[in-house]
Amino acid sequence: MQMLTEACLWVGLLSVPLSWLVWFFGPRLEVGRHVLSKITDPALKAALEEAHAERWGIFVGLWPATLLLLNLILEKRV
Repeated sequence: MQMLTEACLWVGLLSVPLSWLVWFFGPRLEVGRHVLSKITDPALKAALEEAHAERWGIFVGLWPATLLLLNLILEKRV
């Protein structure tokens, strides 16, 4: 059980910079590129790429709070 709490702690801490990296490099990630490549309007494509990156950053940004809270709960049970 101790190993699980440590894993939650470290993955929670590492997901903070991961969230920033996903947000920053999000428009160049392969997830959703096949849909965005079919859009011909450059302004719409840029706006959708930015929105896509922000959504991924927020999604990954929820991990630290969840994992650190799970770490706290598991530590109290041990």
